[in-house]
Amino acid sequence: MFLRRFALAIAISALAFSFTNCCFADEGQPIAIRHWPDGGFTIETMWGLRVGVGLSEATKSRFNRPVDAELERLPGFAGDVCYLERKTNRGEIEFHEHTPPQATANVIEMAISKLYETKKHRDARPLSNQTLVNVDGVTFAFLDHERIEFSERMRKLEKLIAENGNSHDFESTVVVVATGDDFSAEFCSQYAAHYKPTIMLVGSSIKIVGDQGVQQVSHNTLSVSAQQDKPSATRFVSLGTTPYVMSDTVKELFAKKEAACAASREMFAKLSVEQMNFKPANGSHTPRWNAEHMMGRELGFFSEIYHAVDPAIPVMNLNPKQMPKDYRFAHEDWTGAEEARQMKRVEDFTRRFAYMLDGMDLDRKAKGSRFWSPRALLKQMERHYNEHSANVVKKMKLDGWPSDKN
Repeated sequence: MFLRRFALAIAISALAFSFTNCCFADEGQPIAIRHWPDGGFTIETMWGLRVGVGLSEATKSRFNRPVDAELERLPGFAGDVCYLERKTNRGEIEFHEHTPPQATANVIEMAISKLYETKKHRDARPLSNQTLVNVDGVTFAFLDHERIEFSERMRKLEKLIAENGNSHDFESTVVVVATGDDFSAEFCSQYAAHYKPTIMLVGSSIKIVGDQGVQQVSHNTLSVSAQQDKPSATRFVSLGTTPYVMSDTVKELFAKKEAACAASREMFAKLSVEQMNFKPANGSHTPRWNAEHMMGRELGFFSEIYHAVDPAIPVMNLNPKQMPKDYRFAHEDWTGAEEARQMKRVEDFTRRFAYMLDGMDLDRKAKGSRFWSPRALLKQMERHYNEHSANVVKKMKLDGWPSDKN
């Protein structure tokens, strides 16, 4: 779902979201929110989009690739809401102001929401701002520093709510970020009691909110999805600011798996749609099946393990039918380059949430998996990419292999 308008007098009362009725095919896929030094955050999606909020230049210099957008620095952005989109078979990001693109699974919505003292807000000074990010059924609300005391703020909000009849309880998954030093435990307690967000990220100095303990996470990543059950009470979390560090053994296993995947992606990226859909006369699989199968196996096996650790990660089974006669293309119009990007998206997913492997016995069957231990699975994925890539190379030498024109 998407937000429609944000410059509303009651924007922060229940975050005042006016949703359109569009829905995403991939709504519920896991999203990572990551906390960085100097107070900044990134939101990273399964589609490979990554946006930043409040990032310092020093933090951004540490990233292996730039973020796709920061609301504070969008080129030519002058309104209250914009949309980021990356279409299939295209590598570049597109920006849309005000009007959302057609509902797809590769769009992020970003907005500035303002709270005004009166409904005649055009001439009024806002009491506070929020940065809002909406993607795959989850809304992230980054609260700016308060310009008024909470009690006065609540009094004004109650008046606005009474005038407009807004409900305080969110039906969707909402993550509120209130990590600044001026957000006290008392503020967080009252805010959560009033608005009931799903999750509230608080500062590291806060250990208890009301009568609830704060979940202290040593690394900087939290998984969120629209599919996770909404708790009866807000869950309070404090995130660290440094990524999870793998052990040397796990790091080496990941590096070998990712090297095999990178070599496979390089091969697929050169293939046209016609080549990806090539059906050998000998009855063997199309190259597209090999790409979907390799990606689907890694996604399915790792999501089973991660789901057992954190239900916010759904089990995702995109593996195609095994026999050629039963196989149907998942995306018959995707180029080899887009299939390669899909493989990279799954690789990023596996690494993004690899902290869930922490503490597991590498040689014991992982909880949630039917038969894989972490070490055996990582080694099998390395072999799997190498074997199926070699099979595709063999197909290029068969009679009828299409020319390389796209």
